[in-house]
Amino acid sequence: MRLITKTVTALVLSALFSKAGAIEPFVVEDIQVEGLQRVELGTFFTELPIRVGERLDDARAPSIIRAIHQTGNFEFVKLEKEGNTLKIIVVERPVITDIILKGNKVLKTEQLLDGMNGAGISKGEVLDSFVLEKIEQEIANQYYSNGHYHINVEKKLAELSRNRVQLHITINEGGSAKIKEFNIVGNDLFSDEKLLSQFELTTGGLFTFITDDNKYNSDTLEKDLETLTSYYKDRGYLEFKINSTEISLSNNEEDIYITIVVDEGEIYTVSGIDIIGDFTLDVETIRNFIPLKAGDTYSAAAMAFAEEQIKQLLGIYGYTFAEVRTIPEVSKDTPEAKLVVLVEPGERHYVDRISFEGNTSTNENVLRREVRVQEGGSLSSSLVERSKIRLQRLPYIENVQVDTVKKEGTTDRADVIFKVKERSAAQISGGLGYNDFYGMTINGELSHSNFMGSGNSVGLALDTNKAVKTVRLNYTDNYFTQDGVGLSSNIVYSETDYGKLNLIAQSLDTLGFGSTVYIPTGEYSTFSVGFNASQNELTSPVTNSQRVIDFFDLLGYDATVDSEVDFDIFSVNLGYSINSLNRSIFPSRGNRHRYGLEVGTAIGDLEFYKATYDYDYYFPISENGWIFSVRGGLAYGDGYGDTEDLPYFQNFYGGGSSSLRGFETNTIGPRDLQRIRSTQNVPSPIPGGGTTTVILPSEYDSLYIGRYSVGGNARFLNSFELIFPTPFIEDTTNVRTSLFIDVGNVWDTKFDAKRFEDLDIEPTSILNSVPDYSDYKNYRASYGISLQWYSAMGPLQFSLSRPLKSEPYDDTETFTFSIGKTF
Repeated sequence: MRLITKTVTALVLSALFSKAGAIEPFVVEDIQVEGLQRVELGTFFTELPIRVGERLDDARAPSIIRAIHQTGNFEFVKLEKEGNTLKIIVVERPVITDIILKGNKVLKTEQLLDGMNGAGISKGEVLDSFVLEKIEQEIANQYYSNGHYHINVEKKLAELSRNRVQLHITINEGGSAKIKEFNIVGNDLFSDEKLLSQFELTTGGLFTFITDDNKYNSDTLEKDLETLTSYYKDRGYLEFKINSTEISLSNNEEDIYITIVVDEGEIYTVSGIDIIGDFTLDVETIRNFIPLKAGDTYSAAAMAFAEEQIKQLLGIYGYTFAEVRTIPEVSKDTPEAKLVVLVEPGERHYVDRISFEGNTSTNENVLRREVRVQEGGSLSSSLVERSKIRLQRLPYIENVQVDTVKKEGTTDRADVIFKVKERSAAQISGGLGYNDFYGMTINGELSHSNFMGSGNSVGLALDTNKAVKTVRLNYTDNYFTQDGVGLSSNIVYSETDYGKLNLIAQSLDTLGFGSTVYIPTGEYSTFSVGFNASQNELTSPVTNSQRVIDFFDLLGYDATVDSEVDFDIFSVNLGYSINSLNRSIFPSRGNRHRYGLEVGTAIGDLEFYKATYDYDYYFPISENGWIFSVRGGLAYGDGYGDTEDLPYFQNFYGGGSSSLRGFETNTIGPRDLQRIRSTQNVPSPIPGGGTTTVILPSEYDSLYIGRYSVGGNARFLNSFELIFPTPFIEDTTNVRTSLFIDVGNVWDTKFDAKRFEDLDIEPTSILNSVPDYSDYKNYRASYGISLQWYSAMGPLQFSLSRPLKSEPYDDTETFTFSIGKTF
């Protein structure tokens, strides 16, 4: 406050001097300036309206003082004459080095700083004391617009060296006024409830404590009024208007009453449609994009859709800045309107230059190869949008914005600027971890999905937990050739104890190598072909398992004698995918279809095939993050040639965070059946030999139903999710919350329960009868809520779920989490 007082005093004295001070006329032979600290002397003389050799008198002095004041740099200016020297004494205004805001929670600091900048107060600018007095009102107005009427603002100036100041602003926001009542006056056609259900603002509801939808906000109210207008005009009420909007505040400034007065008007029909303008396309082609015709009820939404479609059509041919608008010509006598569609394509534009911003880690050529527009080529809006989507689908790109800027000095050229926000592509980790299913994990991993900015991915991983020990090396070159053919290769060694994964008790050691080539067949589709070769050693002490016995027998071994079997697998993989998702991580629109076929060939020891189909659909419901998604897939496998059935360790499984949440990992489907032979002690035929043990015929066998899943050769999975904005989190690019219903089943098409109907069930079995594991209708279902977070340590998923439909022998769980999977 002391600085403000000094400033006002100086200004008053300066003004008095300009009126009362008298200078004897003289010719200026020299000019001296006192008081400059920040302003350069050369800059000062540039703005000074008098030069050496010119005449100065009382009439000219005030204009010189005003000119110096108008630069905005000085609080005080005084002119003195010493001989024939003009002496100018000034006091500079201080510079604001920083603006420090405290106490603001409702409004972001950036919002408040933008408002102050509009009022002339910003960091690096000189301090205008008169504008400073308006800051309090400017901040208060911003809070009033958000329903905070008990706002209190305190400001202080901290003087620094070299004529600098810090501006400290402390805000006490107070409570927010709530909407107490909405009233709509003049609506005879639609009820208040129907109209108010379209609004974002409400008087409160079940989830108000999360959404705050009963807190007044002027911007949201303005949007709701636009929604109300659209609601009527989309239904034919062409001349609907809002006559007034009254906002009343209670005496305690805590309750707000909103009254909206409307004039509904009449419903209008379309009498005809004229298309005019200087357009290059056939008029009938344009007319086909208009969903209305003569006699239809007018709809503003239908015409807005048509305008956008026509602009996109013109954009395909390079008319990027086309203008399309509809002018209704209302009849004076009847409720009819002729629609005049004005099409102005403008100049056809071509790409002058393509540039990228924000790619600090990624080489420009990696981004440029995803772009579908070319420098010198037509500026097609559809190709620009396609380029944006392709960039967003790169796993190391979080977000992309595109600016199309007209080239100065030309009428048909424009620059295309892609502004990318990169996502961390490198992961270096090691240490201890814990998973609710795998238990304690020791891991070390070095991976990069954008190795040295090349767009290629490389990874080396070491993992060990209670069931799996793995060493994996992989490398993928997404542009192995200039035509976009990709190549992926991997080497893996693993030791797996299936018994600890809720699968049939056995262990499998594998050393494998594989390679796959990805061939683009279109803008959205890719064909892949590859192979996998592996050496395997299977150890199984469970000699009673019928599946293990059959598998050993297939390879010429006896499971009752041999505990190990070695075999090789050489499989060929074919795939085809169609992908129109808008990004690879957390997509919000588009779909993806993936078809796969793996065939174990006669080069190895096993002949089998596995066919899979997976799909993803994402449907945006609103612009603020509500999305509906459907995901799922089908899978089937079988043996062929000398392999009668699909090898059981190639089976499909279900359950867990990546398939059926609410059920423990790999527990859905058929369980292990062990046929236990019955024995009886009988007298030895040898005199004096005592007794001997005799194995009874197979009809005396007993059946043990184990807790381990053996999977099945068929599977279907479906997941329905309603994705909604995560409460209290503004950046949704890395966090996603959803309500879900999962449905699926795993079954064995060749299972025959009748084989075991005459056998006794072991009393320690988990069931007292054999279920029909071949019944595909025996599905499971669950529901719950899920949180997915793409964190610095990798993708995380947390789920709370409960079964909707289950079987008595299913293992269920309420809370699950996983690392490394995003939907």
